[in-house]
Amino acid sequence: MIAVARWARNYGAFVVVGLVAIASIAIGWPLAGDGDARAASLRQVASADSGRAIYLQSCAACHGQQGQGTVDGPSLQSSGAAAADFMLRTGRMPLNRPGDPTRRRPPAFDDATIQALVAYVATLGTGPAIPNVVTSGADVSKGRMLYTANCAACHGPSGGGDAIGGGVSAPSLAESDPRTVAEAMRVGPGAMPVFNESAISDAEVADIAAYLEYLRRTPAPGGAQPPLVGPVAEGFVAVVIGLGLLLVVVRWVEPGPEARRRKATRR
Repeated sequence: MIAVARWARNYGAFVVVGLVAIASIAIGWPLAGDGDARAASLRQVASADSGRAIYLQSCAACHGQQGQGTVDGPSLQSSGAAAADFMLRTGRMPLNRPGDPTRRRPPAFDDATIQALVAYVATLGTGPAIPNVVTSGADVSKGRMLYTANCAACHGPSGGGDAIGGGVSAPSLAESDPRTVAEAMRVGPGAMPVFNESAISDAEVADIAAYLEYLRRTPAPGGAQPPLVGPVAEGFVAVVIGLGLLLVVVRWVEPGPEARRRKATRR
């Protein structure tokens, strides 16, 4: 009896914990990890439900009740969370009127509303998920080579944007954070092509995003520069200021009418 009492004192607590765990599993009580996963699932469902109400109020008129698209807006049934997050966080959606240009603006919704809308749009069909981009430890040098090969032709060598023809312009990347860069590459908004994982891997996307971060935080080696809005700014400076200075110099060195008359009289 003494040995049994000693064993119970030493190991009884472990036996009780084990029995409670087994009973919890048997009767379906959630354990800690299961509870966290279930709570996250419930939050996602709640977010999608609230997102549906917001969608019907703010988006369905153009994109359809089920996201099927209308004459005023494309289908969202294959957009996925990445496209919705990109459009809403950068203020490209919603538009004031169908047919308005989709350019970057301040977001129309707060973060919680955007998350709810994104969660609902993701339930409409299949599409890219929101990418998780980590630029710490990324290869900036490789990112520069990848950007030059795949992006600079449209967005410019410094990410300032450029006109690509047909009245379409590639936007400046000066305000694009790594998540926005990755989303744009995966969904191909507007005239931009889609770069899927077979074309550019997730690690290479991180390298490109790290290079763009480097461009934003590194001062221009030539000193002050025009705003990064593409070649228009540089052309404006060259034509207006440069040509204007040349005209001033020409007027300064050219003799005036009175000097020309005096010169003609001397002859």
